[in-house]
Amino acid sequence: MTLIVRTTTKLVSPFMVTYAAYLMLYGHLSPGGGFQAGVILAVSVILLITSHGYKRVKRKFRLKEVSLIESASAITVIMLAIAGIIFGSFFYNFLRGGEFGSLISGGIIPIFNIAIGLKVGAGFALLFYILLRWVESD
Repeated sequence: MTLIVRTTTKLVSPFMVTYAAYLMLYGHLSPGGGFQAGVILAVSVILLITSHGYKRVKRKFRLKEVSLIESASAITVIMLAIAGIIFGSFFYNFLRGGEFGSLISGGIIPIFNIAIGLKVGAGFALLFYILLRWVESD
């Protein structure tokens, strides 16, 4: 890749991660949410991989760390589901409070969006890592 592509990718990628974080946090107040944020998060990593190379990016975003994030977020989603069952029903929104339209008005939904965003982002990045490892072995 050319210097222009690598420099542009380095500049754009942090904004994509910031937008993904925004969608994770405010997904219950506006269109968007965990899945969309996770896809944007994964695309920012994939963009870095395609512009800078797999080996260079893999040093910063290690396979074990990405796998740990993916597993921890899956456990968080399962724990939210179990906690909802304990408080009433499956994925019951047991946290109440905050005025309508504020960040804390969503109960467990923002926590769920963050967990799903990390799960999807890490899952797609992990899938891309596995596919690239398979291509490298050929």
